[in-house]
Amino acid sequence: MFRRLVVPLTAVAALIALFAVVSPTGASGQSRGGDVQYVNEAAVINQPVLGSVQLYGGSLVVREVISGDLLAIGGSVTFEGKGRVQGKVVYANTKLSGAEGRVGGRIYPLASLQGAASALTKNAIIASLLLVWLIVAVVVTLMSGREIRHSSQELRVSALHCFVLGLVALTSFVLTAIAFSYLVPYIVGIPLLAALGVFGILTKVYGMITVFHAVGTLIAGSRTRGQLGKRKWLRGDLAMVVIGVLLLGALRLIPAAGTILWSLASIFGVGVALATKFGRREPWFLEFRAATNA
Repeated sequence: MFRRLVVPLTAVAALIALFAVVSPTGASGQSRGGDVQYVNEAAVINQPVLGSVQLYGGSLVVREVISGDLLAIGGSVTFEGKGRVQGKVVYANTKLSGAEGRVGGRIYPLASLQGAASALTKNAIIASLLLVWLIVAVVVTLMSGREIRHSSQELRVSALHCFVLGLVALTSFVLTAIAFSYLVPYIVGIPLLAALGVFGILTKVYGMITVFHAVGTLIAGSRTRGQLGKRKWLRGDLAMVVIGVLLLGALRLIPAAGTILWSLASIFGVGVALATKFGRREPWFLEFRAATNA
């Protein structure tokens, strides 16, 4: 009975630890970095935001400074106290209250030419990053197609195991980075953080390419050898990876949901990269061998 609970309990513990580490404390005077998105909820901004804010339905009360832009689709936005947007405000079917004199840029509807251009700018940046992912994925697959294929197979067979391992690994990366940051004043922390960063990037890149391959295989992969023999184009590791990049890339452009899906793919990717030792299918440590009587 206990063995059946190991996987779900480990996943829950990792989620709690990760949330405790990366979630904002909510203390007065602190800043919140990065872009913030709200979907169908009643939200209040009580601390400065060092990025842009997106609202999709629901209501938003702005009581602190937003350094970037504000995009609101549906719902309502109310400015109170020190609430201010240093960038521009783009809205569609949204009720704005108290915005006069609190916006550094311009205020215009999404249906206008300026609003459409502003909304497309963010998607253009995402599309550029996806192009970089496509180039990197093609290069890595051409160099290590066999390893990518082995890891993709492991992901499709043991998805839950890879997800839990990725969740635990991501939590461990964050906690280790925090621990190494305390050693920065002693010089030794700098190379340790650099090594951890390089390892984390390599794990993320390899893992995401594996996810691309797995998604492409699930969507367009051949089910039988006869079907594979009839194909001329949709076959091979490179084709599966490209299909996966294009599909996940299209989903990434969906507001809010795309970010969540991409984050989940990253967790799966990190997990399968560690589970298969980057496709080599070798143990990370010495294998256990039972003692034999001489």
